[in-house]
Amino acid sequence: MPEERPDAGSRIDEYVATLKSRIPQMEHGALDSRLDELLNDSSADENDVIAILAQEFDPQHNA
Repeated sequence: MPEERPDAGSRIDEYVATLKSRIPQMEHGALDSRLDELLNDSSADENDVIAILAQEFDPQHNA
């Protein structure tokens, strides 16, 4: 079993908090749902999770 970095969850949590400050509140549920899907995907690492969330939810990333 690969060992994860202890701060991986906090980096994702910080990014999700940043995203929630940028997107309308009505989209927070979709973001949380997508985050859960990605966290349960054993093939997605921390960087994948952040990159996918950025592509799908970050208005600045898509600008």
